[in-house]
Amino acid sequence: MFINYEHENNVYQVSVERRGDKFYITYDNTEYQVEAEEVKQGYLKITVGDKQIKAVVTEGEKEKYVFINGDVFKVKPVSLTGRRTTTKREEGDLSSPISGRVTKVSVSENTRVKKGDILVVIEAMKMEYLIRAPYDGVVKKIHVKENDQIEMGELTVELTREEKEE
Repeated sequence: MFINYEHENNVYQVSVERRGDKFYITYDNTEYQVEAEEVKQGYLKITVGDKQIKAVVTEGEKEKYVFINGDVFKVKPVSLTGRRTTTKREEGDLSSPISGRVTKVSVSENTRVKKGDILVVIEAMKMEYLIRAPYDGVVKKIHVKENDQIEMGELTVELTREEKEE
């Protein structure tokens, strides 16, 4: 089975094959043996080689969101034609990957930001999720404020990409 995952507005395709109780994931011509155990609903303990990873998984309408060490990965299945089923979200729009409470808005409208800057902090399931700038740009509009309850997929911030001068 092929799946796409999205991280920092880049889409990657991986192959996942189940053999017995193990998964074999192929990415960039390298195969990884992976074991995954659901310790409670939505919480996974993943073993890759001798490395253990804890992950939280939430479900969206057509995708799943996987949270690992503060990073968010959006995972979508690929159609049988092999074409990507991901729809490119409007450039600069940053939707919430989880339902929760906005604990901090770090920017204001018309503020310049650099790739990786924290824009919004959302708290859910006793964890903080950081919405980061995917590229250098200017904050066009802020759709949330501190202490707002936010739903998964709800727009938080809109960015306009800053054109690089040659």
